[in-house]
Amino acid sequence: MVSPMAQTYHPVLPSYAHQLKALEAMRDRTSFALLMAMRTGKTKVTIDDWGQKLLEKKVDSLMVLAPAGVYKTWRTEIEKHLPKHIKDRTWVATWISGGKKAERDDCEAILTHLGPRILLMNIEALSYGDKALNFAVDFLKGGKSMLVVDESTIIKNPKSRRTLAAVHIANLAPYKRILSGLPTPRSPLDIFSQFWFLDRTFLNFKNFYAFRARYAVMKRIPVGKRKVDIVVGYRDVDDLQRKIAPHSFRVRLEDCYDVPKKLYSFREVEMTSEQRRMYDDLKKRATTKLASGEHVTATEVIVQILRLHQLCCGHLVDEDGQIHSVPTNRLSSLIQLLDEYEGKAIVWCSYDRDVRAVAQALRDHRTAELKREGVEEGQAAELGRQSVAQFWGGNTDQREEHSYRFQTDPGCDRMVATPSAGGRGRTWPQAGLLVYYSNTDNLEHRDQSEERASGVGIERPVTVVDMICRGTVEEKIIGSLRNKMNMAGTITGDNWREWLI
Repeated sequence: MVSPMAQTYHPVLPSYAHQLKALEAMRDRTSFALLMAMRTGKTKVTIDDWGQKLLEKKVDSLMVLAPAGVYKTWRTEIEKHLPKHIKDRTWVATWISGGKKAERDDCEAILTHLGPRILLMNIEALSYGDKALNFAVDFLKGGKSMLVVDESTIIKNPKSRRTLAAVHIANLAPYKRILSGLPTPRSPLDIFSQFWFLDRTFLNFKNFYAFRARYAVMKRIPVGKRKVDIVVGYRDVDDLQRKIAPHSFRVRLEDCYDVPKKLYSFREVEMTSEQRRMYDDLKKRATTKLASGEHVTATEVIVQILRLHQLCCGHLVDEDGQIHSVPTNRLSSLIQLLDEYEGKAIVWCSYDRDVRAVAQALRDHRTAELKREGVEEGQAAELGRQSVAQFWGGNTDQREEHSYRFQTDPGCDRMVATPSAGGRGRTWPQAGLLVYYSNTDNLEHRDQSEERASGVGIERPVTVVDMICRGTVEEKIIGSLRNKMNMAGTITGDNWREWLI
């Protein structure tokens, strides 16, 4: 028999005040929404919640569905936050679509493990074929699970295959959680599928169309030879907020008085198959070239590292100086990240090519959103254009106007800049999020750019996110920058293998 004392969960790291409140709010709830802003610790809260329920024998398994750039980071968080006496007997497996045999075997073994189990799966896998879905069903049927959808706006579309699959398997889990910093990024209607996943009685509607008829103002317009209904406004949103309030815990970053002033995190980006092939080939040729030299300088190594890093970002400079585009998931991952954030953000790009690509992608994304909301095409395009400011060497005659617009216009919520141009002498405290789309070896540029969101009297924390392709030179670059190390000073002629291999 387990003693009452053993039933108490002891977290590895102390919890902040708002995290303790979140745990208390969902202590006896089978279905609950953690609507906690980015970097307020919703992952830790979920791990602690599951750990406590595991000790109480209410659950024996945890399944996490998350976007491709997020789900693998859960393994790091589990390692950091789960107590050792639980971690040592827990099998943690990561579903990797098309993975190697060892990775597939690791997943298969979790189905027969007799102790606690944790399965991490990219939710996109549910959209392609039945293999991932069938495995998820087998896993959930094999125990008493807590099923978590992280960044739950990923299931906001009630018609998407991933949403339908998530709702389908939800019936197999006695405990369910959704995690999101911003559950309604563009429309109150985004909330329906997320809470439908938790419990259909929470909103008390038979289907999405009944829900939409209650809270959306519709208009029928002609499109070609047919007529379609579009959303032109919303009503009774306060009533919707009252319905979800009892089943959720909401906290903003500015409400968390006891968190650090800077919160660092990563956004993992999966390399495309073409990217990986080219990266491996370039790395092999780079290491062969360096190994063949009698003496290798730090400069030579840094050049090779930056070439590999450019490839991670989606472009490659050949020996003749020609730039070639390479398929990448980086832009889509960035857009997904920004969609989860409410407020102004600065996207730092170290390469001019990235500035142009990122700014255009963000404008196109905002324009498409506005058109879906029923905004006339020409007006949507103009509002989309105005939503993004730029500050780099390519717009020296316009960047002061862009800077002013970012600071004063609520509709301009994205600044895309290079650290070399915008990293000094600028004050953009309106931004609470800094995303490093790409980095170089310049420590001064990194330090200066991190301070642009600071200002006199600014007390709220700032979130710093580095986009990263794991298993590449990006890990070394970002690690040295975060540790305030100068790459040229840490690379010597005989340690280049530590950086490239």
